[in-house]
Amino acid sequence: MRFISRLRDRRCPSLEWPEWGSVVALVVLAGVLRFFALGRIPPGLYHDEAFNGLDALGVLEGHTPPFFEANNGREPLFIYLVSVAVGALGRTPGAIRIVSALVGTLTVPVTYGMAREVFGRRVALWTALILAISVWPVNLSRTGFRAVTMPLATAVAVWWLWRAFRSDRKADFAVAGACLGLLLYTYLAARFAPLALAAFALYAVCRRRAVIPWGSLLLFAGVALLVALPLASYLIGHWELMVARGQQVAITNPVINGGDFWGTLARHLVRSALAFTHRGDFIPRHNVPLRPVFDPCLAIGFVGGLILSAVRSVRGKSEYAFLLLWVGVMWMPTVLAEDAPHFLRGVGVLPLVCVIPAVALDGFRQAMARRASGVAAVALIGLVVVASLASTWRDYFVGHGSSEEAYYEFETGAVELSSSINRFLGSGWDGTGLGLPVTEPRLGRHVYLAARLWDNWTAVRYLVPESEQLTILPAKGGIPAVAESQDDVMLVLWPFERPLAHLSLLPVGAIISVHEGASERGDLESEARLLYVTYLAERDSSVNTGVRRDFAEGISLLDAQVSCLAENEVRIRLIWQADKPVSKDYTVFVHVLRDGQMVTTGDARPAGGYYPTTLWRSGDTIVDDHRVSLPGPLDSQVHRILVGLYELQTMSRLPLVDEAGCAMGESVDIPITSD
Repeated sequence: MRFISRLRDRRCPSLEWPEWGSVVALVVLAGVLRFFALGRIPPGLYHDEAFNGLDALGVLEGHTPPFFEANNGREPLFIYLVSVAVGALGRTPGAIRIVSALVGTLTVPVTYGMAREVFGRRVALWTALILAISVWPVNLSRTGFRAVTMPLATAVAVWWLWRAFRSDRKADFAVAGACLGLLLYTYLAARFAPLALAAFALYAVCRRRAVIPWGSLLLFAGVALLVALPLASYLIGHWELMVARGQQVAITNPVINGGDFWGTLARHLVRSALAFTHRGDFIPRHNVPLRPVFDPCLAIGFVGGLILSAVRSVRGKSEYAFLLLWVGVMWMPTVLAEDAPHFLRGVGVLPLVCVIPAVALDGFRQAMARRASGVAAVALIGLVVVASLASTWRDYFVGHGSSEEAYYEFETGAVELSSSINRFLGSGWDGTGLGLPVTEPRLGRHVYLAARLWDNWTAVRYLVPESEQLTILPAKGGIPAVAESQDDVMLVLWPFERPLAHLSLLPVGAIISVHEGASERGDLESEARLLYVTYLAERDSSVNTGVRRDFAEGISLLDAQVSCLAENEVRIRLIWQADKPVSKDYTVFVHVLRDGQMVTTGDARPAGGYYPTTLWRSGDTIVDDHRVSLPGPLDSQVHRILVGLYELQTMSRLPLVDEAGCAMGESVDIPITSD
């Protein structure tokens, strides 16, 4: 039987209304899984995503290269799509991720069309359903990585190529070539696609009675080269960019293989083979850590589908040979690189890998229909699908999406820093929603931001618009000129640098509060650390003085507020004021007594130690919070709270003084309200 003529005999009929209804239902299901809580899950914005946003801003300013060099170099298709969303929604995480969600949703009906063209209507239905509900494509569609465009481009290219084989029209081969050329603009792994097609061509040549339309295939290849020419010429002219990333992560690199290339290759082959059924990608950005591509039910189908596809391929069914060759070749980018299996590098197998369990499901349905009841087979398959959908929802949305691993892996701390700056200035993304909120800029405010936080965190540079109200502090010392007409100031510093030189940026006479920001943790680290500290200086004259007591050294306690944070946890907020610079470093003591006996303490340096008394200036008002845990609920009838200051080295307390400067005690009795 001839290779090409057989393909022409299998023309697919047009879609009818029941089939249209199935496709629409699949699109709706895929859309729900990709758009649900997209503004919250996953959290943060990883720096690879943020780089895409920065380059999208460059596109909007007229920078339109065929290849983006920053961040190890990136293909441009996704970035150009993101530029449209950023132009519409603004500088937000949602503007990047909504493109992924749209592309991921669109991939489902296109995959249906591709599978229908190649494998028939029933296999197409199961394929699109598996793609819609599996964790891997769902996660990929909710993150702003350029790899998300590759499955869609793959489905289009394969669909049109198979259409061209069936029709033998040169116009169809030209369109298929254009689709293949466009595929190369999606992701690094797309460079393996010509190898997969070459392997299939070799398979066809090896079949003795196959008739190969060489003229049409030359047209196909020529159009593909023409479409890919801008990218190819750029990379040839910048050869180091083309090979740099591959050299960094390839197992041929001695740093990666540790001097044992063949052993590393063998281990990667085994790990990559088991990724479909046993142990998947461990990186939380790419996958629910270690979850295989398919859940247990579909994993059984995957193994059965592999066997069926291999048998049918041996029997001369070319579409199954193409399926196995494509999946095998496009899985090689993860086999040949570090961290195998790596679901971004292996994304080239999507969506065709979803055909394999679909083949098993359809084969099972046909076998059951011949021997028992087709309705029972469909019902059983329905249970498998429901179980798979429930597994995806539980593993991704309930577990992984709000997990600590996802929080740190997506660098959420940098996003929280960005949104806090934007809220303070009244501009930019405020941390909620997919687009920019409608806000009015808050005049008379200024932010000073440590250079380390600006330079090292791409999300901050993307999310925080540059303006006259934002000053990046010099990286190598030096203090910028204080902005004129500023009422309120936010000073954001790296917590492990001395703040002394920068505190002069805080306006004198303001109410100063210090807040620890979010935490961050590197990919290979087990312990988190504080990312930033925020100093807020607000000119607000409405400070209560209900407790006012004066200490020596010109320190006054203006007010104290006691509030219950939980049943057994209390916050004591103290408002201090300095009438003159303070010469010593004092510690605040907070003692809680019950029936005259001390039950707990909350001693600490003022403002969490970030604004010690030796830095206080004349006129400063300092907000100082202390949290204490109690053995039981706070009771104003039996508890007392005493507050004062002491020098830690000598344990000598700073005395209270009267108007004449005479000592009159060492502590202030803080009133406890009944709330």
